[in-house]
Amino acid sequence: MLLVFRRSFLALDRFTTGLVTWAACLCLAFAAGLACFQIFMRYIMRQSIAWSEPALQMAIIYMVYLGAAVTFRVGALVAIDILRNWLKGPYRRGLELLILALTLILLGHMFWYGWEMTMRAQFNVNPTLGVSMSWGFAAIPVGAAFAIIAVIAHALDPPAPEIDTGT
Repeated sequence: MLLVFRRSFLALDRFTTGLVTWAACLCLAFAAGLACFQIFMRYIMRQSIAWSEPALQMAIIYMVYLGAAVTFRVGALVAIDILRNWLKGPYRRGLELLILALTLILLGHMFWYGWEMTMRAQFNVNPTLGVSMSWGFAAIPVGAAFAIIAVIAHALDPPAPEIDTGT
């Protein structure tokens, strides 16, 4: 039963991590293209476009919050692992479980309060884009939900440790 849950959860993680990887990459490409377009319009055509700045900001916000899930999954966050490397056996596993629990609490907090912020902002309209501000705030709970899946998957199936070359 536990093995079936693990396999199913890791299959869900492969799907969601692939999805948010593509979504974050598309947001990055859109932001880069829009920034170039904005520069072209402002300095070459001498015509500034008002909607490009908030659209660029929203693309970058989504890129960061969706990309966080990928970063959690592959374990690419900056780590101060002196204590973890020093501990052995059950003490190391206990520390890893504590870190897992604290990370899930943080992401749960982000999801909960991000959802509240999204709901509060639903009637505020971005004057330039003409869309609800809740679309921007929705990146927080959406990113947190994907990150929760990634953190649990990382705990169930951690990536192989990198070889430390000492350089």
